[in-house]
Amino acid sequence: MNFKSIDIQVVDDSGAIVVQNGILVESDQFCAIYDIDEGHFKFVCTTSFELNIMLATQDLRMKDPEEEERLCSECGITMQEGFYFESDGTQYCSEECLTKVITWDEYLAIHDDGNGGAYWTEWYDV
Repeated sequence: MNFKSIDIQVVDDSGAIVVQNGILVESDQFCAIYDIDEGHFKFVCTTSFELNIMLATQDLRMKDPEEEERLCSECGITMQEGFYFESDGTQYCSEECLTKVITWDEYLAIHDDGNGGAYWTEWYDV
């Protein structure tokens, strides 16, 4: 049986770290997350699909520890898409958070039909 492993973290929906130093261990018949700090397997399944379902039902997800965390400048949640402002690097996860800081009309003026310094974007890894 061939095993492969990668370093990961497990975080909840608010971005809080549940497993700081983890290793994802996978083979054809086994998929698990080993928690180095606690010295045991925290999550064990037969497939990576099953593992992802298990994590999702607990509002958890795996994260590359080297991955840059993108947090909403207003509410602080982890985000993979949202509004971005080039001028100061602020980012907002939703129109609700954005309009707590500026009006929609102010955003549209800065956006300038896609030619300005503010836009909606996605930061998904490929």
